[in-house]
Amino acid sequence: MLYPVVALLALLVAVPVIHVVVASLYRRNLFQVRPPRWVGLENYYYLVTSAKFEVAILRSMSFTVTALAVELALGIALAVWVHRMRRLPGMGLLRTVLAMPILVAPVVAAVMWRFMFQPDFGILNHFITGLGLPPVGWLSSPSIALLAIVLIDVWQWTPLVFLTVLAGLHAIPPQYFEAAELDAAGPWKQTLHVALPQVRRVIVIVALLRLIDLLRAFEIIVATTQGGPGDASYTFPVMIWETAFVAFEIGDAAAASVVLLVLVSVIVTLLVRAIARQGVVGRGQG
Repeated sequence: MLYPVVALLALLVAVPVIHVVVASLYRRNLFQVRPPRWVGLENYYYLVTSAKFEVAILRSMSFTVTALAVELALGIALAVWVHRMRRLPGMGLLRTVLAMPILVAPVVAAVMWRFMFQPDFGILNHFITGLGLPPVGWLSSPSIALLAIVLIDVWQWTPLVFLTVLAGLHAIPPQYFEAAELDAAGPWKQTLHVALPQVRRVIVIVALLRLIDLLRAFEIIVATTQGGPGDASYTFPVMIWETAFVAFEIGDAAAASVVLLVLVSVIVTLLVRAIARQGVVGRGQG
């Protein structure tokens, strides 16, 4: 019964991928009337030898690693704290408030934070200048722009980590914590030796999902800095967008898209295999 659905999904994935791969082998400008010219792997050669390629890879890796680390740390900490305080009044309302950012569209979140980051009338600089400090160029300073975008992503997607890990914590049988209390284990030891080992599969899955999303993050960067100032936030998806819809070089953009697809696939595959060898996602894990 699943074969027709699997075949349809495979078709929906395979056709666009094949089209992009074929387009990456041709030289084509969107506004040129002449037909596309076959160049083979030339587009890939120009891509990997360009200065923009190295910058885009470094910016993407910096953005991904920083945002992923902060989101996992904050999300797990919030989940553990809310789980321990779940019997207190008002915790249901607190969970709802903490989950609200994930409901906001990425572009809307980026525009909202762009106003908050304004150097003259933004609310963040209002508090900073109120402390007697000079205003901060959140999106105009090359040393801060990427961190400002990380802050936006952390604000919006930490709730996903929080909700996922919290659901895993709620699924742990309470007898585990009762047994730990009988062994005189305090809250810290219960968290380290009972709660987190039981939800490590959940943490691994949500970390992989966020890793994939961060490697292809696009909306908040284009809506705030468009890769600037300079190349401070010039990530790989931004390079693809600029190549396709600013320079209108469809073949080069298709080659960059294929490279991004291969890069994400290789990173995720290597991580899944490494994790499986540690027994985190393998069978037989309790």
